[in-house]
Formats: sequence, C-alpha cells, structure tokens
Amino acid sequence: MRNISRGGILIIAAFSLVTIHSCEKISDKTNPDVFFEIGRGIEFRFNDIELYDSSTHILYFRQEHDVFTEYLGDSFTFLDKGDTLYTGTFCPAYLSYIPRGPIILTPGMYGNHALRIEIWMGDKPDPRNSQGIIELLQEHDLLHSGLSGSVDFVSINGTELSFGFTITNHDVTDLLIIDMNKTGPELFHYFTNGLSMRDPDHNEVFTSNIVHKKPEPWNSWKAEWLSVLKSGDSASFTINYAIDKSIDPGDYKLLFEFPGLAYQVSKNQLFQGKGRIWLGDITLREKITIP
Repeated sequence: MRNISRGGILIIAAFSLVTIHSCEKISDKTNPDVFFEIGRGIEFRFNDIELYDSSTHILYFRQEHDVFTEYLGDSFTFLDKGDTLYTGTFCPAYLSYIPRGPIILTPGMYGNHALRIEIWMGDKPDPRNSQGIIELLQEHDLLHSGLSGSVDFVSINGTELSFGFTITNHDVTDLLIIDMNKTGPELFHYFTNGLSMRDPDHNEVFTSNIVHKKPEPWNSWKAEWLSVLKSGDSASFTINYAIDKSIDPGDYKLLFEFPGLAYQVSKNQLFQGKGRIWLGDITLREKITIP
C-alpha cells in the first residue's frame, strides 16, 4: 500500500468536504442559474425553490435548511442570470427600530423550509412583486398568487359593531385557511389583532376587544380549524365586536389582518391532499364611511 504524506492527507480531507449541492459556497462569478443568494456564501438555484406566494412574499424551499432557524446577519439578493433584481437584509426578530427596505426576520417564523420577505418602511414601487421578478417566477413555474381580501361592510347597531369581509383564492392551488366559523372568534383572534379604526386625524376610535384564546399547546394547530378554499373561490365572514361607546358618523381608516398559520406547520405538513396550508397573513386597509 502506497504511503501518503501528511500534506496529501490534508488535501484529500479538504477535498472530501466539498460537495456538489444546491446550497453551496459560491465563487466570485455568480452562476447564471442562481436565483437567491445569502451573503456571499450560500446560493439557491431555481430547482431548489418549491414556490413563491406573491400575496405574502413567502419563498418556499424544496428541502429543509437548518440555517433558516439560526440568526443570520447577512444580506440577501434575488438574481436573474447574475444580474441583481433586488437586495435586502436579515434583521433580528425583535427590533427597536423600523428598518428600511426589504428584510427577512431571523430566526424566521416559518421553520426551516420557508422565508418571508417583508417591508416595514421603504420607497415604492415594492420590489418584491416587480414585473421582472414576477415574469422570472412565471418562467420557472414558481409563481403562486395566494389570497386577497376585501371589506364588505362595517355596521353599528346599538352596542355592537359588525365587520364583514371576503377572502378570495387567486392561486392555482386549493388553499387551506383558518376558518373563524370553526375556531370561534376567541381562538381566531389569537392569530390576529383583529379590527382597528382611526379617524382622519389618526386618533384611534376602535380596536378589537375580543379576548383571545391560546391553543393548547401554544405551538400547535388542528386540521379542524381549517377549511379548503378552492382555486378561484371566495369565502365571506362576519365578526361581531362589542362597543362601549358610540362611534360618530364620518370617515374612518380601517385596518384588519387576516391570519394564516406560520411556525406551527412543518415541511411535511404543508400539503394536505391536493391543498396547501396557506401561511402568513394579508392586511386589509380601506377608507370607510359610517352613516
């Protein structure tokens, strides 16, 4: 058996650590197939991505990546054949300031298989759904349009405020959504802050007063909370809130967050039959008039 020098052993050992993998260290020249890059060291190609939900700006990956559950202090970049589409930064999950531009909170709220790109403050237009990135996602059959919401009515009857809204599935996939008629309003409001209203001077005139009910255990979910919303279909809901003082007639700004699940859902639970559990949330903002 031929003897191998110490230097040779080190070279072989170093070489054995290098593997051809979809998530890998990159060279100075970006591979034209790379779509998403973290810092200057981790890259993902199109075939590493399962889908992108444009309603929540969540990027789903085909495989689990434990690095998503760690603190990342890097930047991230979306690329098209080596050209930058847009960049952003990873930020701590608990911030004492409002960051500008696209961010990903770290550790993330979506386990080790999905990342959500958020913008808390930034210039328009929003780069996350720009024409260039949407066309690129369509080209690779990765674009999913998710949900939208619309306000149906706000009415006041004595000491009760009724809020009606409709959720529509624009996705090509059937989606499983949290159904308030199944959870009841208390559990539903564990996942959302509910309705709030402000007057034209930005004074708060109403905020949800439903006491939420925590799941047991807190990080769990149950199939009976969810309903299937088929592709192209809509579902309407009404929430009744108690009010302890009258709301004057006039114009108001309404804010409501329709919630989905997040960290509760693991990679192998995401798809239930032919449907996908919708993760994230969408915010309804609208100007309304109380007669």
